Amino acid sequence: MNAAAHHLEIRGDEHALRAASGEIILLSGRNGCGKTLWLQRLANLEPLPANIHAVIDQAPLSKQSVRMLSEQWPAIWLGQSIDEEIRFGLNQQPDQQQVSAALSRWGLRDLAAETQVTTLNRLQAIRVSLAAISMATPTLVLLDNPTDALPQHDAATLIADISDWALDSKTIVVVACNRWHDWLPATSQHWQIHSPDLLPQDRGHA
Repeated sequence: MNAAAHHLEIRGDEHALRAASGEIILLSGRNGCGKTLWLQRLANLEPLPANIHAVIDQAPLSKQSVRMLSEQWPAIWLGQSIDEEIRFGLNQQPDQQQVSAALSRWGLRDLAAETQVTTLNRLQAIRVSLAAISMATPTLVLLDNPTDALPQHDAATLIADISDWALDSKTIVVVACNRWHDWLPATSQHWQIHSPDLLPQDRGHA
């Protein structure tokens, strides 16, 4: 578990955004405004604008454990089976009981660990990816449109599971979503992007 408390701060010239452990931050804006770009910046995949700095507990994001769930579909799998996918890239390999517990936590208790990832539907694929992310116990998790293509009921159930996990694991979750109204009940803050070059505006607590 990610029991320690952490604090994210993104500071620009005129204001700063702050989030604490267990919070879910909603990142919204019109199509093409830069939501994915901002997630990539926080994931250290793209540079931040020169006047904007981001830290967790006063340390650069490059020194933190950060995981990102891409919007890419079909998914680019790292392993051939669910078991391989969950284990990929972990410093400490879990035992089979831990893998089973992770799958159960994310509503996949009926899927065998040897199930081929290419047979998964979209909801199952997202849940497997989240199980893999949770096994890495990251400080910051970035989710790019995880529920947009899902039916309303599936989206609501997944949002509830992500919210419970974030609170329990003390992980900071930033989610970018076009169907952002779906996320409002679960989020603690709402940041809105007006320009990819400017710090998002804090719309307050949801």
